[in-house]
Amino acid sequence: MAVYAVGDIQGCYKPLKRLLDKVKFNPKKDVLWCAGDLVNRGPDSLKTLRFLKKLGDSCVCVLGNHDLHLLERSCGGRDYKRDTFDEILAAKDKDELLDWLRHRPLIHSDKKLGWCMLHAGLHPQWTLKETKKRAKAVEAVLRGDDWQAFCMHLHHAEFSEREPKGSGLSSLIFTTAVLTRTRYCTADGSFNWHIRTGEAEKECEKAWFSHENLAWRKKYRVVYGHWAAKGLVLDQPHVLGLDSGCVWGGGLSLARLDADEPVIMTVKD
Repeated sequence: MAVYAVGDIQGCYKPLKRLLDKVKFNPKKDVLWCAGDLVNRGPDSLKTLRFLKKLGDSCVCVLGNHDLHLLERSCGGRDYKRDTFDEILAAKDKDELLDWLRHRPLIHSDKKLGWCMLHAGLHPQWTLKETKKRAKAVEAVLRGDDWQAFCMHLHHAEFSEREPKGSGLSSLIFTTAVLTRTRYCTADGSFNWHIRTGEAEKECEKAWFSHENLAWRKKYRVVYGHWAAKGLVLDQPHVLGLDSGCVWGGGLSLARLDADEPVIMTVKD
């Protein structure tokens, strides 16, 4: 059995298939981990969702910000200039696909493998155990009867720079932002949600995985996507960044995780 992880697909179905063909992916014995942002901006979001859903237990997908945006759009949220959701929202199997999507986790880990996967980043002061607990609270809402109301709250939210007090809606939204939108933060947990490319605005802001004494940095290595501007991050002992910007003219990257060191392969669209 082989375990592969792939970065942000964003509807780039053909490069995904070429990668899987190159490694001779066999869903009967292999497993594919997808680091979120399965859809949007690429040409084949509908085909991508159908394919991943059909893989069943051979595919583990975590939710990214674009996947959540699709759920928001399905509830009446506004679209953005580069959105490519129309084909999904008009599909006969739309409800089945959206139901499958909203039941995906925000974080996934495999103790035996020693890897954890999420879309964007982690809070520097949250242990992995605490992060999983917070993620489960959000997942429960997304899988429940009030998921549409939550998605609309998320759609209109202005994300707090620091963790809000309490365990209500604002806490759920903050947890979602941390796991699906993080790039830069301070060591004590102040997040800059505005920087997408370039360098940090303040000296105390660093890439979320670059701080010392990270509470989550213990037993697992973390594979993530989301940060196309930073590209592949291969030089860190505790994280592996796989968003190589396929939808931006870069490539789609896949890593084999069940090796002593990840084996990386990239194809261009």
